Amino acid sequence: MSGRRDRTVSVGGSSAGRSLAGDERGVSDVVGYILVFSLITITIGTVFAVGITGVEDRREAERIDNVERAFEVFDDNLRDIQRYGDPNRATELRLAGGTLSVSGETRFVLADTNDSDDVANGTIAEWTSRPLTYRDSGTTIAYDAGALVRGDGDGSVMLSDPRFVAADNRTTIPIVGLVRGPGRERVAGEDTVQITVVEDATADSETERFGGGDPLYLWVETEQPDAWSRYFDEADGFDNATPGGTDGVAVAKLRHSETVYVRETVRVVSLRR
Repeated sequence: MSGRRDRTVSVGGSSAGRSLAGDERGVSDVVGYILVFSLITITIGTVFAVGITGVEDRREAERIDNVERAFEVFDDNLRDIQRYGDPNRATELRLAGGTLSVSGETRFVLADTNDSDDVANGTIAEWTSRPLTYRDSGTTIAYDAGALVRGDGDGSVMLSDPRFVAADNRTTIPIVGLVRGPGRERVAGEDTVQITVVEDATADSETERFGGGDPLYLWVETEQPDAWSRYFDEADGFDNATPGGTDGVAVAKLRHSETVYVRETVRVVSLRR
């Protein structure tokens, strides 16, 4: 019949066999699955690694911030002692892996020279204090004779300035002199430590008067010279501050040296677990 068409079926090495051999859809599905699975695995691993690092960094920052807040409370307590003459105060601080100590020495020298070779002969009076210091890795937080200082790496800044006042030819320099009391000089670990501050029965707080018109200089020998130098550079009443705290010393000229009052408040610091 004219509408009939012949159909040819190929077998064996026919075109149908060649068609199946050239079909790569199964291989493509496997490769695609492997690629997608690998991508998901890498993404999850990256997010997990970055996330864990971020959490650890945040935890570390929060831990140091908690110590800093405890030092701010301690600083407030010492300011109350300066302001009201309170005989004793106590502050709690969680060590969280760091070390707390009452060691070292900060020395204040009032002199008529800023020459390091002549300061011994030009010294008018001097006062000392032991800083209360927390250290953990590269971070240091210290209460330094009336100033609250934080150091990270090689630099340091004041979180709370000392209450020095200078105006109208008069300079007032209050110094909180800390001495170590009974107990340990240094504590470390994870525990909470109580920092007690009591009145020193052997040393009365007193105010001394100096001056007379000649130029006077305040020297501060400290573990935090950068912070003190920056304070002198920015505070009213001080000139020619030593840049960068050369050799662990910050020096500044008193702009108002006609009358200089130095009040030293001595307190005993003890560390108790």
